[in-house]
Amino acid sequence: MGLFRKKSKLVEIYAPVDGEVVGLDKVEDEVFNGKMMGDGLAIVPANGEFVSPITGELASVFPTKHAYGFREKSGVEVLVHIGLDTVNLDGEGFESFVKQGDKVSQGDPMVNVDLKFVKPKVPSITTPIIVTNPNGKEIKIVKMGKVKKGELIATVD
Repeated sequence: MGLFRKKSKLVEIYAPVDGEVVGLDKVEDEVFNGKMMGDGLAIVPANGEFVSPITGELASVFPTKHAYGFREKSGVEVLVHIGLDTVNLDGEGFESFVKQGDKVSQGDPMVNVDLKFVKPKVPSITTPIIVTNPNGKEIKIVKMGKVKKGELIATVD
């Protein structure tokens, strides 16, 4: 009868930056387009002002400030990986406002990226947004193309 079935909670993922939402197949990196880290989407940033895509906790903040792992209260984990090979910049061009363990709300400032500095130094600034622990949950992209930060772009159910 489903009386005791656990009701699943829809997790909403919002655009962390103004830009263009594209499929993971458009990311020129086999780790991401091959979904080795999980499923999701990517966004080509129009500027460098990144905000939190969900409300939760910062489970990881890379010392190089290019990648942020969020954990939503349901346990869903979302990785925002700004650009490709940006780890090699060792934090140069990134001004982070958060640290590991911080509680964040969707829309809280996360990091400013100096795109003029970063773009010529990396293969791509395309930013994968990955659900790293889908555990059979469905990731649904709800908006493709041009978006403003704070717009709903995906759900996890």
